[in-house]
Amino acid sequence: MSVILLVRHGQASFGAADYDRLSGEGEGQARILGQAFRERGIKPAYAVRGSMLRHRQTAEGAGFLDTVEDTGWNEFDHLQVLAAHTPPDSEDAATERRAFQRWFELATEEWMKGGHDDRYDESFGAFTSRVDAALDRVLAAIAPQDTAVVFTSGGAIAAVASRLLGGGPDLWQNLNRVTANASITKLVVGRSGTSLVSFNDHVHLEPDHVTYR
Repeated sequence: MSVILLVRHGQASFGAADYDRLSGEGEGQARILGQAFRERGIKPAYAVRGSMLRHRQTAEGAGFLDTVEDTGWNEFDHLQVLAAHTPPDSEDAATERRAFQRWFELATEEWMKGGHDDRYDESFGAFTSRVDAALDRVLAAIAPQDTAVVFTSGGAIAAVASRLLGGGPDLWQNLNRVTANASITKLVVGRSGTSLVSFNDHVHLEPDHVTYR
């Protein structure tokens, strides 16, 4: 039986001109993640990452300097998804982060339901198919009993998890909402196929270091 560990990148730079870069907190999360791998004796035979800077910085911060790049593990273009949906006016949006989360959830809901795919370079269906293909490439690259680690983003992890759980877009959105930075989702691969055995494990992070955006 082989194991695939899906790792969400550390906290990116929310609110900065360049979002695709780890924040100071994100850099610390990556180091904690690497320490957790060492303490658990996890030595993957294969390591892959998306091509985004935050993926590479998380992998390198955790001590994985030699990783295979696969753009299939990239996050969907959240800026384009947001741009296609008017920001809501909400009295509940008391803070910038809360306002962004409300806008993000409404925009992604519209994107994943389809019907306006012409607004996007990549539809929700195309995104999930891309992630499925990336997972298939990992499965083809590893031998039985191997462990692989994948440094990716929350949307991609939620896509894999919701498919393995037999859910649809609503489950994807619910899982994507709660996937913590630097968390680990574990898949096992055996004779019966690929199964999800744990999701969003972030026990290695102290409460003060747990972030979701």
